[in-house]
Amino acid sequence: MMGQWKTKRKARGALLIGIALLLAVGGGSASASGTGEFHVGAFQQPMAKPVDYNTNANWSNIANAYLDRMVSIETSGNVTYNKAENENGIANSYSNDVQLFVTDSGLYNFQSYTPSDYATLESRLAPYKADSRVSGISFKDEPMGWHIEGYANTIRRAKAFAPQLDAYINLTPSFAEDHLQPKPGRLALSNSGAQQSGTYVTSSQSLGQTVKIPAGMNVLHGVDLKIDMRQWSSSETITLKLWNSTAKTSLIAQKSLTGNGSADEYWFYPYFEFKTTTSPGAAVTPGATYYLELTHNGGGDNSVGWVTHSTSNLYADGTAYKGGVAQAYDLFFRLYNERENTRDILSSGNVDGDYVSNTTRLGQTFTTPATVNRRIHYIQLNMDAGQWSSGNQPITLTLWDSPARTKKIASSDTYTSSNNGNYPLFKLYYPVQPNTSYYFEITSSSATPLGWVTKGTTSTYAGGQGYKNGTALASGIDYYFKVVFGSWYENTIDDLLEISGSDELMFDNYPFLGGTGFDGSYFQNAELIRERGLAHDVRYGGFLQSTKIANSDGSYVKYRGTNLSEKRFNVYTYLTYGFKNMYWFTYWQPKPVLGWNEYFSETPVALDGTLQPGYYDIQTLNREMSNLGGTLKDLTSQAVYHSGSTIPKATLSIPATFFVQPADPAQPLIEGYFTNGSGRKYVMLTNRDYVNSRTVSFNFNPKPASLTEISKTTGLEVGTGFTYNSATGVLTITLDKGEGRLFALPTA
Repeated sequence: MMGQWKTKRKARGALLIGIALLLAVGGGSASASGTGEFHVGAFQQPMAKPVDYNTNANWSNIANAYLDRMVSIETSGNVTYNKAENENGIANSYSNDVQLFVTDSGLYNFQSYTPSDYATLESRLAPYKADSRVSGISFKDEPMGWHIEGYANTIRRAKAFAPQLDAYINLTPSFAEDHLQPKPGRLALSNSGAQQSGTYVTSSQSLGQTVKIPAGMNVLHGVDLKIDMRQWSSSETITLKLWNSTAKTSLIAQKSLTGNGSADEYWFYPYFEFKTTTSPGAAVTPGATYYLELTHNGGGDNSVGWVTHSTSNLYADGTAYKGGVAQAYDLFFRLYNERENTRDILSSGNVDGDYVSNTTRLGQTFTTPATVNRRIHYIQLNMDAGQWSSGNQPITLTLWDSPARTKKIASSDTYTSSNNGNYPLFKLYYPVQPNTSYYFEITSSSATPLGWVTKGTTSTYAGGQGYKNGTALASGIDYYFKVVFGSWYENTIDDLLEISGSDELMFDNYPFLGGTGFDGSYFQNAELIRERGLAHDVRYGGFLQSTKIANSDGSYVKYRGTNLSEKRFNVYTYLTYGFKNMYWFTYWQPKPVLGWNEYFSETPVALDGTLQPGYYDIQTLNREMSNLGGTLKDLTSQAVYHSGSTIPKATLSIPATFFVQPADPAQPLIEGYFTNGSGRKYVMLTNRDYVNSRTVSFNFNPKPASLTEISKTTGLEVGTGFTYNSATGVLTITLDKGEGRLFALPTA
């Protein structure tokens, strides 16, 4: 029923061989390029408590909906599950040929750092490893960035211990990145298992730790510790110093941080960055031992803690110190390399300044590093936030090809107040080329001048210079600016894939908001997931929206229930981006999440297993995906472009040189370009409008002798249902609301 594209259960384990190396670069053997797998799944499986709905009839409905994967089980309200309680789900999913990612309370949320953790993990996995019916485990949904290491360690170890078990983990979307905030460096050495106790740092009691630099690490970008920030006030500054040894004869680097009394869990992991304006970090020697020393300046109550440590000698290559005296334990610490592909640019001039207004525009040229392969996350300036507080001085930053402004590349949102004190962040999320000159400019529609926008009195940056109203500043003077490549969200993805060795990347993002709203970050998320999936050569995918979420009385709707056209848009836009894991949220209706006042309705299946209208919507679309999957499983996404009078944020417009051009470039369309292992070309042409269907024409150049379409009803290549003129190279098709159609060019 599922088609020949579906990977047989016995073959799944073979795809996971060779992914057990710590901090391995890239993913496993199942890749984004020709994986041989394409999955249609859903969250969540039938309820098991207090009534077990994991019957054969309910699992037969799952299979009849063309679903081949099911993830997770109801765990809200402290509901727990062991293997025996999962038995009906395991048995009936297996008999209906649906892969179940089993949720076991002893494995879900499990983080691993120490040999003891790994032993516990393997003990809990053993019953599932021994059961040939089980081929997947659910480990975590939406982990926070500071816990990625622990979950990634778990996945890596689980795959080494039980290669036949696929691992499920799912990330939050990029708009949640302010809560994720992984470190800007690349993890090189971790002592994260040292979390059993803690102590305090004061002006009379320093804390220290000797560390041995790992092989291949020549630059120490930064260090994070685990400290209870609630005890670290804004009047207290602590400094982490890097010494050559415990004798402290040579200070190599230091970084001071001021507390904020935050209860946010992220801030329990402060990052002491040794990177400067002239250096990517502290120069260190691989294999050498150094001394990290934490000191307090004496402010506030003169006491900051817990500074977390182990209760035993957990780290063999060093030891902790308290007041200069060696201890029988080790501090929690993590050492980070620089991320070469995200090296940022900084010009520090801030002793002079200019004002921006509707008659004065300020700009700066810069040159991207040769190693960059990420998008510009944001450009930061130094501006007086106090003059910006009235909210009536809108500022926009625009990225251009040059000061001549012949080609507009991207624009930030328009800000009417600072989002970061005197150092506002103008977010762009736009891809740029390495070793290339660009020009950014800030403009205002207000006649009231806003400043200072600070600059130097001499040139502080060799790769460009400042401009005022399009005229270069004298003597090559630069404005203060910082260009940051790669977002915290992208770092989270890279950390997860590099540490875990996972061969899949999943995330969720639900675009259809309450009323008629649409989440403007939808395509930005799709762009980032596609890019990181391809960069790591892993199969990537996302969740599709099939439920309404509102508060208890319905007065606030967070996400609306989706109709067939909206679901179709969700499906085909993701397919156009090359997604190969397509999961619905949700299949079975979840119980209310009372702590968040979230109530679910309009799901495909009700709490008691009753099939609802949404079931037939997803059944229709799943059948189409299943048929297309026979071809899509072996295709690699080469490019995704948009057309229209406006295109979504963070996306690329269709280049004039691209071989498929819409006859009317104002039409809201998406073009996905793919190749298979033999180099044959495919294009998916998608209607970005989920309200209106449209008949559209496309010009192919060069002109193919013929075109075929991959049928959604059979999965075969067909030559009917469209009009193509080989003499003119014009294809004319009708696209339903939100629909995409996949076409194959002739074999070369």
